[in-house]
Formats: sequence, C-alpha cells, structure tokens
Amino acid sequence: MTFSAKGRVTGLELAALPNPAARPNTGTAAHHQPGRPGIKGAAIDFDVTQAGGKAVVNIARGSLDLPGIFEDSVVLLDRLSLDAQWKLVNGKIDTQLRNIKFASSDAEGLAQASWQSGEPADNSLGVLDLQGSLSRVNGAKVHRYLPLVLSDEVRHYVRDAVLEGAVSDVKFKVKGPVDHMPFSNPALGEFKISVKVAKGVLAYVPKRLQAKDAKPWPALTDVQGRMVFNRAALDIHAASAKVTGLSSLQLLKVDARIPDLMHSATLDLNAKIKGSLSDALGFVNTSPVGSMTGQVLAQAVGSGSGDYGIHLSLPLHDIDKTRVWGTLSLPGNDVQFSPATPLLGHLKGVATFSESGFNVPVAQARLLGGDIRFEGGIRAPATARVAAGAVTGGPALEAGVAIFRAQGTLTAEGVKQASDLGFFSRIAQNASGSAAYTATLGFRRGAVELVVASNLQGMALGLPVPLSKTAESSLSVRFENTLLTSSLLPGQKLQDQLALTVGPGASVASVVYVRDVSGSEPRVIRGSISVGLEPGESTTMPESGVAANISLATLDLDAWEKVLSRSVAGAVASTAPSTASTASATSGRSVFSAASLAYLPTQLALRAKELQVGGRKLNNVVVGGTREELDWRVNIDATELNGYVQFRQPRGSEAGLVYARLSRLSLGQSSANDVENILDEQPANIPALDIVVDEMELRGKKLGRVEIEAINRGAQAVSREGGVREWRLNKLNVILPEAVFKATGNWTAINAQATPPRATERQRVAFERRRTVLNFTLDIADSGELLNRFGMNDVIKRGKGKMEGQVAWAGSPLSLDYPSMSGQFNVNIESGQFLKADPGIAKLLGVLSLQSLPRRLQLDFRDLFSEGFAFDFVRGDVNISQGVAATNNLQMKGVNAAVLMEGSADIARETQDIKVLVVPEINAGTASLIAMVINPAIGLGSFLAQFFLRRPLMAAATQEFHIDGSWANPKITKMERKP
Repeated sequence: MTFSAKGRVTGLELAALPNPAARPNTGTAAHHQPGRPGIKGAAIDFDVTQAGGKAVVNIARGSLDLPGIFEDSVVLLDRLSLDAQWKLVNGKIDTQLRNIKFASSDAEGLAQASWQSGEPADNSLGVLDLQGSLSRVNGAKVHRYLPLVLSDEVRHYVRDAVLEGAVSDVKFKVKGPVDHMPFSNPALGEFKISVKVAKGVLAYVPKRLQAKDAKPWPALTDVQGRMVFNRAALDIHAASAKVTGLSSLQLLKVDARIPDLMHSATLDLNAKIKGSLSDALGFVNTSPVGSMTGQVLAQAVGSGSGDYGIHLSLPLHDIDKTRVWGTLSLPGNDVQFSPATPLLGHLKGVATFSESGFNVPVAQARLLGGDIRFEGGIRAPATARVAAGAVTGGPALEAGVAIFRAQGTLTAEGVKQASDLGFFSRIAQNASGSAAYTATLGFRRGAVELVVASNLQGMALGLPVPLSKTAESSLSVRFENTLLTSSLLPGQKLQDQLALTVGPGASVASVVYVRDVSGSEPRVIRGSISVGLEPGESTTMPESGVAANISLATLDLDAWEKVLSRSVAGAVASTAPSTASTASATSGRSVFSAASLAYLPTQLALRAKELQVGGRKLNNVVVGGTREELDWRVNIDATELNGYVQFRQPRGSEAGLVYARLSRLSLGQSSANDVENILDEQPANIPALDIVVDEMELRGKKLGRVEIEAINRGAQAVSREGGVREWRLNKLNVILPEAVFKATGNWTAINAQATPPRATERQRVAFERRRTVLNFTLDIADSGELLNRFGMNDVIKRGKGKMEGQVAWAGSPLSLDYPSMSGQFNVNIESGQFLKADPGIAKLLGVLSLQSLPRRLQLDFRDLFSEGFAFDFVRGDVNISQGVAATNNLQMKGVNAAVLMEGSADIARETQDIKVLVVPEINAGTASLIAMVINPAIGLGSFLAQFFLRRPLMAAATQEFHIDGSWANPKITKMERKP
C-alpha cells in the first residue's frame, strides 16, 4: 500500500500517552519508560508517505508533554522550532531532528537528535543520539530538566541543594540504548551533561535531609565552577565559594562527587579553605561539626587567619551516617578556648577533626608569660558519632571528653597581665619570678575542666603567712576544676567541683567548692576551706553554704586585708569577723556580686594563738561564726575579749551596724588609736553601734559596764528626713560601783548646711569641719574611788554628788581636742576631802585643794589644807571656751572655813589664773554664807560685796590669794584686801 500527504496544521493539540510498558519507580534501579509525547499550540508543515516523511514544527506560547522523561512532564515553551525527518526500514523507525531551537522562562538552547527504534520483538526503547547546548538556564530550575532515569533522591537533592545561580554554557550529550541510560557501563553508551555555574547558592546538605532539631550546614554562596553529570556520576571540579554568614572564609579548589547516581548516592566533598580563625570557629560551632566534636570549640575565640581543609561524605539516602574529616592549621594565632581559660598566644599547630573526635598531635604557644607545649583531643561519644572513624594519634581519650595535656612555664608578670583570670591575676601582684607547671585541660558537655600543678620553685610570693615563700623554696600547689560524675546522669543538673590544695597533702590549705554550672553563671552550692589543720583534721562540707576551719599559730588579718583589698576591686577583705576591721568594712558599699559572695564562708571556725587585726594583737583567739550575705554573727573568745558580735553591712539608705554583747573587752593604747582612726572618717561612713560590755578596760583603766547606742544619719537619710548628716549617740552609759556616767550627743559637720550644693566629695569633706557634742550626767557615789580607778590615787577621799552639762569639740568622739573645746557643766560634790595629788589632771585638783598654801605661806589656817581640805560640799558652774575653763561661783564648805573661787584654767596648756578667798568660820556666819547658792549671772564679786556689808567682821577675817602659773608649779600671791 502506498500513500502520500502534504499540508499544514495550526493550533495543533495532541494529548500525551504514558507508555503502557512503563514500570513504576520502585527504587534507584527501576526505569521510567517514555510514553507518547503530547503537544500544544503547534503549527506543522508536513509531507509524508508510507516510507517516511518530513515536517517543520513551530510552537509559540505552547508546551510539550514528555511522559516518562521528566518528573514534571509538561514543559512550557515560549517558542520551539525544529526540522523532523523519519523513514521506515524493515519495520524500524529512523528519526532525525535537526535545528532544534527552544526557549522558555527557565532555559534557552539548541539541539540535534536522532532516534532509531529497537527490534519489534525485544520491546526495547531504541537508540538515542542527542546533543546540544543551553545558553541560559535558571540555576534554581536545573533539577526540572534532570531525566527520570536518575533516582528520586538525586533529583530531589539537586532541587533542594541548588538554590540559585546563573547557569550558562550547558552542554549535553546522550548516545546509546535508552534502556541502559545513563550508561553506568561505558561500553554501552555516553551520557554527559556539563553545566557552568556562577554566583550560585548551594545548600550542599539540604535541611530536608536532617533531623528536625539538627543544626543546619551553612550554605555556600558565590559558587563558581562546573557541574558535570557523567554517566552515573556527578562531579564538581575546582570550584570556589564563600560560606553564608562567614564572609572571610574562601573555599578554594572545591571538589564534589557523587560516584553513583543510581545506587545509594553519596556526595563526597573536599575543600581547601582560607580565612579568619574567628569565622572558621564560627563554621564549626554553627554546623553539625560542633556536636560531632563534642562542642569542644563552642566558647573558643581567636584572632588571625589560617588554612583549613574539610572533607564530607554525605549519604543522600541516610544523612545521619554523614562522615566528616578536617584540619585546622594555625601559623601563630591567639586563641582562647573559653572565658574560664587563659589566652594562648602565638599558637602554632595542626588540629584534625572528624565525626569520631578532635585531635591536636602537638602544638606550642605562649601562655601566662611563658612557653607551653600541649597535645590532646576528643573522642566523640557513641550517640554523637555518625560514622565509624578514629582520631589519628594522640593520647587515649574517654568518649565524649576533650583532653589536652600541657607542660610549660609561667611568669608572675604574665599572670598579672591575664585579666581574664580575675582574682588570681590580682593576687599575682604579690609574686615575682617564674615557675614550671603541668596542666590538663578538658571539655565535657560544654563545660571546662582544668587541672594545674606546680611546686612554684623559682617564684617568690610576697603574701602573708602561711602563703609567703622565697623563690628558692618549693610550695606545691594543685588546682582542679572537674565535673561531678553524678551530675552526668540523666535529669541531673550539671555540677562541677573546684579544689585548690597548697602544701604536701594540703597541709597548708585546702579549698573545695561544688558549683551548679548549668546556668549562664556558675553558682556555688557548698564548699569547705581548711587552713593550717593538723594531720587527720578536716573540714566537713555542709549541705549548703561554705564552711571554713582555720587553725594557725599567727594570723595577720591586716596584712591579708591589704592584699585582698587590692585584689577585689573596691572591696575590703574584712568580711572575716573582727571588731575594728569589720567596722571599717561597713563603712563602704560592697562590690561583691551575689555569685562571687557565695565563695565566702558562711560558717567559720578560727583558732589562732596570735591574731593581728585592726593594728591590734589578740591572743589565744577562738572564733565561731555564721554569715548571711555580708552580715556576720560570731562568738569570740580571746585573752582580750569574750562574747557575741554581729556585723551588718549597709543596705541602701540604711547604715551598717555593729551589735555586740561582750562579757569583757580590753582596748589598749593602740586599739583606742585604731578606733579613733576609724571615727576620723566621714560620719556618713561610720556604722551604727549597739554595744554592751560587762567588763570594759580602756588603756589599762577598768570602766565597768559600758553601754553604747549610736545611729548614722547619712546623706540618704538626710535627703529623706531633712537636717544634716550626723552620727548620733543615743546612749553612752558607763556603770561603775563608784559612779554612773550617762551621755548623749552627736557628731556632725559644723558647716554642713552651707556646703555648696555641687561640691565634690573631697570639697565637701574639706568644707564640712566635723564637731562632737556631748550632753552628760555623772552620778558619783564615791569620787575618791572613782579617781583611784583612773589612776589618780589619793586625790580625794570619799565624796558623792553629781556633775552634769554639755561639752563640744572639733573632731571625733574619741579624740578630745582641748583647744577647740567649749561647753558648760555644774558640779556638786558632798562629804569629801582633798588629799595630796600630783599626776595628770590631778595636778589641777591639787591647785584647787589649796595644798600649796601651807608650803608657801606661814598662815594661821594651814591646818585646814596641809593634810587636805575636808569639805561638806564643792559646787559651782564651769564654762569652757576654746579649751579654757572658767568659773565665777565655785565654793567649797569645810568645818572651819569656806573657800570661794573665781577664775580660769587653760586645759591644754595646764595653766590657771584663779582668785581664791578663804573665809574662816566665825560663829554661824560662814555657814550662812555657804548655804547660799551663788548666782553665776552676778558672779562672786557682787555676791560678796552684798554679803560682807551685812557681815563686816567676816570680811575682815577673809584672806584673798591669786594663783597663776602652771598646774605643776603654781605661783601663789597673797593679796591685800580692800574693804
């Protein structure tokens, strides 16, 4: 049969039909069978016969439907043109497609193709010879044109991995039996697609392939290179790229390969990388490499650049079995593994890592002023390893623990400059020289573990006992920071232990803390501090808090306070319980944070034969105390004191407090001076006092029971309540068998209200001259015994009465300033007798007792004074101005005479200028005279003038003297009286 036809068809649409013999894609070995193509929007000019034919095909704004060729079989076309020719020979179809030109929104290109059908009997798909090129392709749509002969996982990997890019110079060639595409056996045919990529973005491990909570692998940007599908393999050769978010990292010579696209496709990627160390660490820590290496570099920071290499093996069908190998080559970088570890300077070495671990065969650096060499690594725990593998070389490693072992030399200067060491760097201000050490640095569960040991030979320590040493001597020191094994159990918070031992077998000191390190900042749970304990003694660690047990022959807290005050910025070291030093500590605001405060003892047991504190030595000291925040409560027993003391630190506007209930307290001269020095500070800085001492001794004088209550009205209280800053003495009671002294007063700035409002603190201190004011009452049961108690023996015998008034002076309450003293008081003492007196202020009493009269003058009344004037009473008023005490109404009543005085005494210079009248007893006249209280407003002269007018005989018998000169050597002059 013969036929022929010729014509033109426009707007042709022909539906596609799947190949009835197509098998479902049940695995990578299965093939999709091409079906009959469909067409839409075609214009065809054809010429056919029974032997063959030819046609010219043009499509504008149409489509091709290629079932069994592409996953999305419909290809939308902007245009397509081709010349087709076919012929039938012996039942076979031989087709030639020439001048194929096509364009769509995704691609544009040229192609030539020929296809010869197979033998009808074998039902084969024939032989295809296709080649062409694409001048333009949307990189994100490359996967769209991968044939179904490639497995789903390969095509979907390309879809998810190639996110964008400018694809050009695409060449493709397919030649061979269609049934055997893509020709894994080279003898069967040729299958090659070559793609040039520029400015590409490649997610080489698509997030779809990872677990939901896994860290993503950072995508590559600015990818430049050529991707080649060659038969059953995919190759990328000599590509370059950058890493998303880590712009300094340059990937050079990137080679990637999938050896077999058809069976268990696995991507192997190799790259050489250059860039900053900080970005390289960022790549490790923001990618799954961080978990593969046990987060060993999670907190590491570094400077400089380096060379790195990485190899990835990514099974696309089972991404959890990814394997990774890599190297970090550092030519001399500065690296810090964590904030808790010191900086490694000029670090040189090569580190290797894999999913099985991390290893540093050998490295060297500068650390703490000396050289250090170290080695080590990590072997990942079984749950973290994603493939078999082992770290090359290095020490044996516990799974999941990074360990680096080092030996080196440190210098005191290097430790001083290591500000990241905090407290230890400041303690090093007291050291000099250098010493060798060994160290082990570990990382487990993201936490740092550190062990450092040294005998410190070669380093001198200028610290107080027991930590002082010369450079030649040895002092073993070991510091350990390790995780508790119990905290690694499921559901347990992460805890570590800090341990510092000094001396052989911790014979000098031992400090141990257990901390919760699961939060952003370590938190002390409990701890123990032992210093100077005997063999066999120990400090039991409490369930919470820190217990300290200190036993030393001598302990100089003053020296330690100087060291620690320089080591803890702005903070005083007087949180240990001591009277003077704690009073000083309460004068400021603590800079301890809640976290750092937890390292200080909450329970204290202290024994010392000699304790130096506040410039004073205590002997045979035993202290037991507890602390809450910065407040101490202690029981103390020593030769010098015994009782209970509480120290409360200032809080906001509330001043500090010293609360004490002591059975005894002895303050020597040096201790009193120290208290005066404390009180010489600004009143705003002095704590409140609530002190009771049953037996008080001051400068060798027994004061009996002393009660003190004082409050501090600082700047904040003044701002809230008004008034001026002051230290207010609400109670000062001294209770003795011979007398009771009661006083109130304050200590404040004289010119506080006139201080310039914007004055600096230094200007304010200079401008506000401080003044003490004291209101007092002294009830005397036995004035003689009272003076005897204070070392003025045999001055007065018996005598009882009262003294009361007010005195004031410039300076602190315990620092009497006679030149500035002012005030007034009244004295009224009865039933006593003046005795001979020489020492101290008793010299003035000797003057007043008129003992000098019988020695200097031959008088007829020397029997009244030579052995001491016996008086019924002594009374009068005294005014003090600028250290000069003056009276104009002092009177003394004896059995046979009365003595009246007026004048003044300079207390600072120990001089006097006194007028004395001695009135002998004449019947009842003298008694009448003395019975009258002299009004200080009119004075002695006016009083006598009126009195003697009524008693002329008494006036005639009265003797008048003038006493001046010094107290020790008074000058006495008998005066001629004028009527």
